[in-house]
Amino acid sequence: MIKQGIFHYCLPLIITLTIVYFISSSKAINTYVFSQKSSKNLPKSESNFIESFKENPYWENEFLNAGDSAEIIYLLGSSELAAESEAIPYTFISSRYQTKVKAIGHAGNQCLSIFTQLLANEDRLVNAPIVIILSPGWFESKPSKGTSSAIFLEFNSERFLSGIISTNNSKYKAYLNKRVSHLYNEFSSPHLALKWMNFKHCASKSVVHKMIFSPVLYCDEKILNIKTNIIGERLDKAFPKRFSINSESVFINWDSLAESSKLTVSCNSTNNSLGIANDYYTEFIHGKEGRVQNVSKIFNQELEDFYMLLNLITEKNVNVSFIISPLNPLYYKNLSDLAPTIQEIENSIKAKELPLLNLFETDKNKYDKALLHDVMHLSDYGWYKVDKFIVETYLLNK
Repeated sequence: MIKQGIFHYCLPLIITLTIVYFISSSKAINTYVFSQKSSKNLPKSESNFIESFKENPYWENEFLNAGDSAEIIYLLGSSELAAESEAIPYTFISSRYQTKVKAIGHAGNQCLSIFTQLLANEDRLVNAPIVIILSPGWFESKPSKGTSSAIFLEFNSERFLSGIISTNNSKYKAYLNKRVSHLYNEFSSPHLALKWMNFKHCASKSVVHKMIFSPVLYCDEKILNIKTNIIGERLDKAFPKRFSINSESVFINWDSLAESSKLTVSCNSTNNSLGIANDYYTEFIHGKEGRVQNVSKIFNQELEDFYMLLNLITEKNVNVSFIISPLNPLYYKNLSDLAPTIQEIENSIKAKELPLLNLFETDKNKYDKALLHDVMHLSDYGWYKVDKFIVETYLLNK
């Protein structure tokens, strides 16, 4: 029995460790096995809207970089960022100010994904100007389970995760290990960093688990170190100083913009009394009613991810502001069921004394029908409110 154990378990482990040792000693082998195209040679996106880092590796490396005196404000969110609107901040503000707005995200880019993106760049977080749009829809029904595995990988590459593994930030790293472990069975052919995070969480469960997973973790760490030495954590280091945002003398008639855009919404929603654009109402609504499914705090994974995101932001002194986008209470008949969750989010942000624009409203009589294009995505009128909030929060005007 002992001989069989040595043959089946110990011998393969010894062989594996020996191979890892010789690989780690060979620069030529490392370069051949782990060679990777430099992101410096990849095309730079000309757009101020980046759907994901998977499709834009240049911006994975440049994300939150502080080396340009023309500061960038990063706008992080989900499906609303794909709006084709001249009023959306990365178009409206970027065309009027030296300071640009760079938007990153698409549908499903929720709190865990954003938390991981920021954690992977924690050396760049101090005073980084970041605006996060929180959608109430993240915190109800199926989305309340948190960022999906597929979306998570679109925004958080092996390089991002390997960088997190190499840090000493044990509290946030342990939380991310746990969340990756929760998603692990959904990953198809998980890369080494995902495996390490899953094994690390499993090893934390007990002394027995630690004994079982320690040899595997040791091998993974060795290989990860080899890859980091060859590829590098990132190709461009963050600059030690973040420049201040420049204030400019730019005249914007907010009242005029609000009045004209509100009239446009009214003219485009003549076949319904919900403030929904005619084409959207005809195709998707046409007399139907919507309902939200509130999820209690103890079962709301998205809410837990939000708390960790908020803690990280606060601890790292990020120059952050939040926007809570609205849902249409004329369409969602039980929107008040979601109010306690949104109130909890608002209270948490205010307790940290962070700037907040909360557009969520459950009272049909108080709701401004011009805010949305459909039932959850902002109209031009709604985006101008966001623009004004960003301009005033980050003192873009003198």
